[in-house]
Amino acid sequence: MSEGFLPIATRAGTRGYLLPKLHVERCVLRLSPESDLHVGRSTRKKGRRFLLSVNERFDAVVAGCHRQHGENWLYPQIVNAFRLIHQRTREGSGVNAMVLNPETLEPLDVSSVRLYSIEVWNAETGALAGGELGYSVGGIYSSLTGFSNEDNAGSVQLGALGKLLMECGFRYWDLGMGMEYKTKLGAEMMRRSDFLDRVHRTRVEDKRVVLRCDGRRSAKELIDYKAPRPELRPAAARADVDQIPNGAEIEDGNPQGGGQELEQPQQGSGSQQRHHSRPMAQPPPQGGGQELDQPQQDNRSQLRHHNRPMAQHQPQHELKQPQLDNGSPKRHYNRPVAQPQPQQ
Repeated sequence: MSEGFLPIATRAGTRGYLLPKLHVERCVLRLSPESDLHVGRSTRKKGRRFLLSVNERFDAVVAGCHRQHGENWLYPQIVNAFRLIHQRTREGSGVNAMVLNPETLEPLDVSSVRLYSIEVWNAETGALAGGELGYSVGGIYSSLTGFSNEDNAGSVQLGALGKLLMECGFRYWDLGMGMEYKTKLGAEMMRRSDFLDRVHRTRVEDKRVVLRCDGRRSAKELIDYKAPRPELRPAAARADVDQIPNGAEIEDGNPQGGGQELEQPQQGSGSQQRHHSRPMAQPPPQGGGQELDQPQQDNRSQLRHHNRPMAQHQPQHELKQPQLDNGSPKRHYNRPVAQPQPQQ
């Protein structure tokens, strides 16, 4: 189980055999850091009729699965093994599995395997309306088998359990074989190699993640649970490492040039600075000339100089402009300078 295999069994004649199963593809629903779980509005409303609990009635859940599916692969021997792991889980520890170095086969760490019974109750009558068996390794919860005795109990169980897994900090929900109702829930098919990579990583990193439910909780309240928004941080901290393409830019950095960074002109309060793809402004030439003051822009205008050449400096000895009566300079850019009149 800690290696990603589903623990099922088969029978040949009078003897039963453990038959670990590993799908070529697994139907997996991501729960964290951003959840793909989708619960319809109709299921939310129907959740008022049900309560959900964890690890209250293991034997009753096994009986419900037998009643709906027959003995199938859930033979007495494997039920006894599940019951032992379930009891250890209720005590708090689960069953420890050794994590080995794949090359040297030397022990590296210990991973806990925990087995759960999920119960869905009719809120009015208190009758067991549905349930399932599942187990967890690190931050992955895997559903094994389940049943329902009432209409809508199954869909409500999926929605409420998914939100409870999110609340408890699980990363993935392994739903086994691909089926339409699972993909509508938000699950996607995952290759075996990708699934095993996640198992091997989470069984060590998330070994303390445990599925807990204090008493019987309202399915409607669980379904309405909203996970807190991820903190604003670089994309690499929010996404899985294997989801970041090679060479992708994660965060814009400051220019690493040796020159002094120029101050950008101030924009008006209603304008946006649009310079995503603009080259950096070049510093003024280091000549002996005096730099001209730039005219002030109105607050409502945008500075649009994407492809304009830089303004040329005026000659070093700039002539003073005569003043008009109103104090504004004369505008005679191309006129010759007036000659002084001879003295009488």
